[in-house]
Amino acid sequence: MNLMGMKILATLLAAIPAALLAQTIHQVQVGGSNLGPTPYYAPDTVTIPVGDIIRWNNVSGTHNVNGGTFLFPDNPEAFGFTPQQGDNDWSFQFTFTIPGTYRYHCDTEGHSATQKGVIIVESGNNVGENEAAHELKLFPSPAVDNVMVDVGPRVISSIEITSIDGRVLTSPTVTAGRLLQIPVAELVPGNYLLRLTETGKGTSNLRFTKK
Repeated sequence: MNLMGMKILATLLAAIPAALLAQTIHQVQVGGSNLGPTPYYAPDTVTIPVGDIIRWNNVSGTHNVNGGTFLFPDNPEAFGFTPQQGDNDWSFQFTFTIPGTYRYHCDTEGHSATQKGVIIVESGNNVGENEAAHELKLFPSPAVDNVMVDVGPRVISSIEITSIDGRVLTSPTVTAGRLLQIPVAELVPGNYLLRLTETGKGTSNLRFTKK
């Protein structure tokens, strides 16, 4: 390549935003039904930098993703996906290249009351600050087989399920990550506490009901 060609190539590379060169894929689980557990997106709120990708993965039930600007006129741009009828094993991803707040929901009858989400796309470097303030979210409750906990950027070192009076009943081991799936199928129906110990930062207790 001659000198002129090298200059042109360098100019083109410089024009690509740094965020797009280091894309991260953020996973959102899709599930639930009108019969239970409550239809959901998990996590239902995600903060990302410009250029990152959200990937929705359907794990149960009939759902879609509708972030159209007809329903949500304040969305910087439209996005969405509707699977073929009967396809309950789908994934959909979208790259967010315009900063702003995006809202969306599921169009399946009755789902939009609980199955809605927010994507916050940041143009600056304050994503870490927002995640530091992330609140723990447990769902569904009542639960049948599993409870899910969105822990954000926290590193959880141990998990215990206790009775309401504090007796430890079980200490499940789960795969580390932003979204924890904790088995509760063996518990008898009733109210429980989920005790999460965060590395170097103490313990949090989340109440849930086993159906």
